[in-house]
Amino acid sequence: MEKNPLRLLTGPWLPDLPALDNPGILTATNVYARTPKSYGPVGSMQVYSSALGARCQGAAAFLDATGNVNLFAGDASKLYRLVPGGTSWADVSKVGGYSTPSDGQWKFEYFNGIVTATNYSDPIQKFNITAADTAFSDLASGAPRARYLAFIKNFLMVAGTFDATDEDQPQRVWWPALADPTNWPTPGTVAAAQVQSSRNDLFGDYGFIQGVVGNLGNADGAVFMERAVFRVIYSGPPVVFDFSPAEGVKGCVAPNSIVQYGNLAYYLGPDGFYVFDGLTSTPIGANKFDKTFYADLDQSYLDRIVGTADPINRQIIWAYPGRGNSGGTPNHLLMYNWDLERATVCDMECETIARMLSIGYTLDQLYTVLGYTLDTLPAPLDSRVWTGGQLLLGAFDTAHKLNYLSGANLAPTVDTTEAQPFPGRRWRVKGARPLVDGGTPSVAIGRRERLVDPVTFTAASAMNALGICPVRASGRYGRARITLPAGSDFSHIQGVELDGDQAGSR
Repeated sequence: MEKNPLRLLTGPWLPDLPALDNPGILTATNVYARTPKSYGPVGSMQVYSSALGARCQGAAAFLDATGNVNLFAGDASKLYRLVPGGTSWADVSKVGGYSTPSDGQWKFEYFNGIVTATNYSDPIQKFNITAADTAFSDLASGAPRARYLAFIKNFLMVAGTFDATDEDQPQRVWWPALADPTNWPTPGTVAAAQVQSSRNDLFGDYGFIQGVVGNLGNADGAVFMERAVFRVIYSGPPVVFDFSPAEGVKGCVAPNSIVQYGNLAYYLGPDGFYVFDGLTSTPIGANKFDKTFYADLDQSYLDRIVGTADPINRQIIWAYPGRGNSGGTPNHLLMYNWDLERATVCDMECETIARMLSIGYTLDQLYTVLGYTLDTLPAPLDSRVWTGGQLLLGAFDTAHKLNYLSGANLAPTVDTTEAQPFPGRRWRVKGARPLVDGGTPSVAIGRRERLVDPVTFTAASAMNALGICPVRASGRYGRARITLPAGSDFSHIQGVELDGDQAGSR
């Protein structure tokens, strides 16, 4: 009677837990959590644009009132814009340029046709995309410099400010007139009260402000500090906004890790990743991947951690400098699927990542405007890259060029769970059938006799014409490792079926 094959399946990536009796797996690299039972492919970086003048230190994408796409990016000394009709960035800096420090980041916001940008070192900038502006200019007389900004209840709230009177105020938030980010009356005056403009200092043992977001599920906004998160509630005149610390929330250690998507804000705390709903913070990586992340992170470059949202694949993604990084350049992506509450890691070097919008071209424009042929297109014709206004994950490579993750699939590595099929006895494997729906996968078997022993893997065995990876191994505990070459076309990796039995039996 034929024996039923033993199945070793994938599960959630839980590298913080011990291997044995782990409901998940320890390795899930260059894939994303696609379903509760499988992992999907991640595309490689595919160059789309010309290069900025230096390392990208922030980027954003906006649609104007008529639906036109505008991409913006900034480096140490310049601001750039890219619009339909080309792939070259135009220098739209104000006269004299800028002086963004190496640990600085450009922050962008959009309201009623005006793009605002800040790097703290220079005055807040504005660019009216509906009035045919050709260069950024200073936002307004009386406006402070600021590290962070966000729109909350039609107010442009800035945080971590500098002004000529009080100079550096890392615990201050400040907002101009209602619905007018260009009107900054002197705080405390009648003119300021008439337009609900004011400021507030969040003094206390909370550390410096790390970021600000608006429109959360249980608050009108939030101010993230090193050791606290303040809820922001619009109360109207004369106070305008109330600020109160959310109970028990630890705070944020990496300013650019804050990612708002919908009515939630995700961020990196001192002991791992959290999601804040405007009232409470919930850990998303505890007993899963927090310890593994921190063990890999180069904490000398917390400022280089950058997060963004990938709404197409329902993921929050953080680019971070892990082990082996080059001078703080992020070389890994932590990808967290908020629906499945699962994460993976990708090996990818980039200067920064950002949620972008596709420019959009007709087939004729691909040839006449961009000069592509069907053989030289950097992405397939059915890619979202060519459809205007589509949300895309953008990444700037170390040559300072915008890329989309539309290239050939990365080479994945996924382990299955570790099992002891015959408690107290050894087992042996004669072959493995990978549960993968494309490509030519290979399987290696990891085994050990004692939990104190390191796992030893066999050589990876490629799948033959019968769908079997011929491999022989024996041990008391075992797992399988599935790999595919870069460029493999597949949709799901689920695990393996093993042809094996108890060692010593026939």
